[in-house]
Amino acid sequence: MLLLLKDNLQTASKTPNHRAEKNRELPFVEDLKRNTLKSKKALVFFIVFASFCFSSMTQMSFSMKDFASEMMGVMMLAIGLILAFTTLFLAITTVINGNTKTIAMMRVFGYSQKECCRAILGGYRPLSYLGFILGTGYQYGLLRLMVDIVFKDMRSIPAYEFDVPIMLVSLTAFIAIYEILMYVYSEKIKKISIKEIMIE
Repeated sequence: MLLLLKDNLQTASKTPNHRAEKNRELPFVEDLKRNTLKSKKALVFFIVFASFCFSSMTQMSFSMKDFASEMMGVMMLAIGLILAFTTLFLAITTVINGNTKTIAMMRVFGYSQKECCRAILGGYRPLSYLGFILGTGYQYGLLRLMVDIVFKDMRSIPAYEFDVPIMLVSLTAFIAIYEILMYVYSEKIKKISIKEIMIE
């Protein structure tokens, strides 16, 4: 069983030999977390992109009330939420499905559900917050560009300043939604059948 778990980890990680010695010094869960990220680089992009969309579209939709119609703000919010949730759902589902054998073997060796979640999903949490920060900077830069350059000759357009309360509301909503999703997927990890995986 130890060999099976080791082979599964090496197949997922595919790390160069010169990094192997460094990785061996890490605790198993932390090592597996890093290898999961390295082996699923495309999913890293989609996780960051999902949080980027949520951050930029939610903040921009509320800030747009002074520069455009309310309907446009609602449309931007809807598009941002649909894009963010769809991307995040597909990315995390792919991560779980691609690591079912690893999760099953960890449970066989006595790792808790919390440790399995930390190893498989924990590495994506800081990346999701990075995406939120990038989305915040993007929406601020875009609105400043529109107000200061594109519509600078229009007197009816008010000056734009960064809206901290809206950012805090958006961040709070993002944290709540993300952590709820992580809880739902941790329950999915808990329900992975070790017997079915072993039969495969």
